[in-house]
Amino acid sequence: MQDHRRSTQSPRPARRLGAVALAALVLTPALCGVARAAPAGYSSPSRFVEGEVLVHYRSDAAALQAKAMLGTHGMRLKRALDSGQTVLLELPAITRVADAIAVLRDDPDVAYAEPNFLKRRRAVIPDDPLFDLLWGLRSTGQANFVPDAPEYASIPGADMHMITAWDADDDGVADRTGDGSVTVAVIDDAFDLTHPDYAANLVAGRDLSGDDNDPSPDNDGLQEHGTLVVGSLGAIGNNGIGVAGTIWNVAIMPLKVSRIRDAQVELDTASIIAAYNYARTHGAQIVNASFGGPDYSQAEFDAIQAMAAADILLVTSAGNFQSNLDDAVAAYPANYELPNVVAVAATNRQDNIASFSQFGPISTDVAAPGLQIVTTTVGGGYNPPTNCGEDGGTCGANGTSFAAPYTAGVAALIRNYHPNADMLETRARLIEGADPGVSGGDAGELSAGGRVNARDSLDLDPRPAIRIRSVALEDGGNARLDPGETLDIAVTLENLWMTATGVEATLAAGAGSVSIATATQAAGTLSRGGSATLRFPVTVLAQSAPYRQVTFTLHISANGGAYTATRHFIEEIAPLQADTPVSAQLSTGLHDEFHTYHFDFPGLPAGTSRLVFRSSANADIDLLVKRGEPAQYDIDLGADPADDPIFYTNADKIGGGDDGDEAVVFSCPQATDTYYVTVVNYSLNENLDYSLEASTESSSADPCSPNHSSGGGALAPWASLWLALAAALRTRRRQRLRP
Repeated sequence: MQDHRRSTQSPRPARRLGAVALAALVLTPALCGVARAAPAGYSSPSRFVEGEVLVHYRSDAAALQAKAMLGTHGMRLKRALDSGQTVLLELPAITRVADAIAVLRDDPDVAYAEPNFLKRRRAVIPDDPLFDLLWGLRSTGQANFVPDAPEYASIPGADMHMITAWDADDDGVADRTGDGSVTVAVIDDAFDLTHPDYAANLVAGRDLSGDDNDPSPDNDGLQEHGTLVVGSLGAIGNNGIGVAGTIWNVAIMPLKVSRIRDAQVELDTASIIAAYNYARTHGAQIVNASFGGPDYSQAEFDAIQAMAAADILLVTSAGNFQSNLDDAVAAYPANYELPNVVAVAATNRQDNIASFSQFGPISTDVAAPGLQIVTTTVGGGYNPPTNCGEDGGTCGANGTSFAAPYTAGVAALIRNYHPNADMLETRARLIEGADPGVSGGDAGELSAGGRVNARDSLDLDPRPAIRIRSVALEDGGNARLDPGETLDIAVTLENLWMTATGVEATLAAGAGSVSIATATQAAGTLSRGGSATLRFPVTVLAQSAPYRQVTFTLHISANGGAYTATRHFIEEIAPLQADTPVSAQLSTGLHDEFHTYHFDFPGLPAGTSRLVFRSSANADIDLLVKRGEPAQYDIDLGADPADDPIFYTNADKIGGGDDGDEAVVFSCPQATDTYYVTVVNYSLNENLDYSLEASTESSSADPCSPNHSSGGGALAPWASLWLALAAALRTRRRQRLRP
């Protein structure tokens, strides 16, 4: 076989061309429109930089003579290598690399000429037999687990870029997979302590619900969640069995916080707080919390704040009930506004926020794969896809429960390889390194950073990390966008990392939604942990539809343009007028299951005694109505009431029948600023049309007297049950695992 390398490196007998050769480089393509054969030594399928060639001259003198002629012939010296005897030349636009090399090879002063070849990163592919199923770690276009759904195959690149993160110097060796020096406490139901794929990573843990040192399951069939979570985070990679986590060598502290009662797994807040305190006092740097509940607990807040004082990062799941946490503030610990809380949404194979995932461009920091996750199970096994049905069946594990430990593992890698990185820098690296999503994915619009990118988070140079901490609509009234009104949108920015100088932010919105009077505002200098509030004066334009969701985009720059970031937030334009029915549609796409209208109530007209909100639809919708502020909620949409679904809300009244015809009645209401009406697509039907109307009515059954109790909405029995249960849980609060 011919040695092509020798043919390009050995001199060939040729006439001396000197400057003539340089001229030929420019003239050849103009004189000859026929493609020439590639010169010996490289083949056309090779990957190289167009318009550049590497040239090595036989002597310094020859190199100097040639370089003096470059400008005359439209070429440019782009880089000198090897003391100038080897150079990288930039060719004129009309010159092909193959033609240039063919001419240069005929010059006796040229030892060799070749393309500026592109190298590929060597892929670190661990030998775990189920690794090809882990699309969240390496997405290559794997088929969807559900049969007959090829359109849902993984999009290449819709992953956390783990194989390049694991290889620090691109030599094909996994040398950045952890060294065991970082401790991650996993707080969950229970753990298989002998699982061969991660047992070597376990350190001493504890059962905080039973107050002993054995966090094993009491019942393998019920307490499996923690084992699934640990495998996602810290299964040992390249060990020839099972799966790999995002970090392979890590100290995992298993903390059990569950007990089984009446064949149900319970996680109570007292046990969780005890686990937080145990993690804080036993060396954890990161805590994974794949659970949540709708009730704010001051005691839990205080315990997480104590972990912040100890420089411990809490990574938690955003939840699985499809709502926007920026509006429905009813998921804790994800919604605690603390500097050490990282809330994680789930992405699907298309780099979109998964249809089940809760989200929020302000409340959720990042997103990570959380659909069809193959991981470890109790008894030393795994959950590879088998007998998949249309709903996924046993096709892996689904939920933000698995997006969180994936992210916690990346956070552990950050603290491992940046040992001086504290919780704020770790959180900042996760946000700043994240991707907005490939192929138009929406992860970057529905979370602060986007989908986790482990490689970029690890490789970032120190920089600012500016996020939106809060948004307020300052209109002196209902704090909603009303067509025709002018108000200020107050955006509070917070910097998590390096000092940012000359901070500016430019606000933009969807076409036809608002007019922004002064779109660019200056925030000056933001030090680490510093914040500033910018006020953007806007006028709301007339709307053609009664309901509209508007995505606002904030372009942030600092440090003379060296730092840039794009953040988002979402607002609704949905005014409701008395005796004026509105018609709209729910679930026209992902993340459109809740619409919140506002009704400014001036008081009852003479002769009327009640305020009524009515809806109509051909499938099950619910109404949540609250006076003075929008209702909070945490609702398991589409669930059969007989299956004990989650239905939490702090609404004043609920229309919760099993159809779309609801009526919520307020008897003898006093004049108040605003009623907020949330329409809930409980059926999860796509493209569900509905109508909504507010009206005042007379009723002989509703005399407006001080001794008459106000009427209620049309509450279904199961809704009443859940309201009573929600009240009971305020006495002894329980949390639930994220699936």
